[in-house]
Amino acid sequence: MKRIAAIPAILSVAVFAGPLTWDRLVQSAQSDPRYEAAQKRSEATASGRSTKLWDKLELRYQLDGFSFAKHDFELRMSPKTFGESSADRERYEAVKNYEKARFGVERSLLLYDRYERGVRFVMRKKINDINKQLLQVNTDRVEVLHLKSGSATFNAEDLMSTLEKGASIRADLLSDSTALRDAELKMKIWVPDFDGVDLDSSFLPTMEELEQNLSNGVEVDENFPLVAMAKGKRDSEVAQAKQDVSKGRDYISHIGIGYSLQIESRMEKYKDLDATDVFGTGAYADYVDEFKKQTGCETALNCTGLANVLVPDKDNRKTADKFFVNLAFRLPFFDSGKDSDLKLQVAKLDAESDYLSDVRDINQKVARLTEEVLALIGQWKVQKEFVEQVNASGFMEQFARNAGSDPLLLLRAKESALESDMKAVKLEYDIFARYLELLNYAGILAREGVVNHLREGLK
Repeated sequence: MKRIAAIPAILSVAVFAGPLTWDRLVQSAQSDPRYEAAQKRSEATASGRSTKLWDKLELRYQLDGFSFAKHDFELRMSPKTFGESSADRERYEAVKNYEKARFGVERSLLLYDRYERGVRFVMRKKINDINKQLLQVNTDRVEVLHLKSGSATFNAEDLMSTLEKGASIRADLLSDSTALRDAELKMKIWVPDFDGVDLDSSFLPTMEELEQNLSNGVEVDENFPLVAMAKGKRDSEVAQAKQDVSKGRDYISHIGIGYSLQIESRMEKYKDLDATDVFGTGAYADYVDEFKKQTGCETALNCTGLANVLVPDKDNRKTADKFFVNLAFRLPFFDSGKDSDLKLQVAKLDAESDYLSDVRDINQKVARLTEEVLALIGQWKVQKEFVEQVNASGFMEQFARNAGSDPLLLLRAKESALESDMKAVKLEYDIFARYLELLNYAGILAREGVVNHLREGLK
């Protein structure tokens, strides 16, 4: 019963899987963990930035004496230094732009891997088809040579070289099948649920389209994610240097406002009491015994002595006097700001130098790739023209008449056309390999909402 129930499930999965198309291959980049991580990082830095009003805020407490009668509470703020806010804003914008460009570069790399693998599969399949035709031509030549084995024109070396060539072609076919299987397995990492590969060459741009797009050259600008990344890095380093310099402008160290609390029930003080303070209706009559003990006076009559007695105290301050302000200023008169200015200038020059170096490298890389693609297209045209000439019916008929309908010569002509076709296909692969690198550098692969980046190209 379990096996019977499993059959419909297997069939449904097979139907759902479907063949691997270019659209599915390209869309698989969005589910890549690296894409998701780069997107989250970009979104995190693109979110709104909270305004920082101060550098540090702290609540301070001071106990005045272990009698726990006096307590000072202070809210102290260290203000931001002069120029720090503008440097923070510049740094935030630079980091945001850098992460945005970095996300574009990461997305471009992910799509580059997929396009490169798809192009390799298509080109290797073309090579495999041509190798099969070459093997058939070689097999036909072997048969013709066997038929001519008894004639005077038979050459055993021709047969041996033909057999060796057949073995070489079979080895190439084995290499083709291995490469195709390897490419398919690697694409399963990105799209694990496909059933067969349906990638055709119609998705790829023609050589004429490539030549037209690249004929006017490629101008490197800040829209290139790699250039935008270099610019964001430069701006971030300059803003960081400004932040460092601004930290030396802390002319106001801190500003504080506090409240001094006194608990009267725990407050006591030493006071010199005379006879009028303790005898009769004096305010400190409770301390008469201690007064007598210290002065020896029994009555107030003729008593001039004083007694130092610990008595209760009162908080007789006005409410306004219970608050206090604490200010601290740094005296910069003997400081030299030249070192900070020099450091900032050097940091700007270093950052600008690195940026210009990166842009120069990108320019050189783009120019070299453009030149190589156009040169290879020129070679491809020569090969295709020869193939078209050989395959033309009139040319073959003329060749057959001149060759006296020799089957070996006709097979050689067909083989020559196939070999030229093979060279053209290999040139196409080299062209697309460099073209993909160019699209990666130009940031075309980083564009979102594009169905076919290869045809979108450098338009």
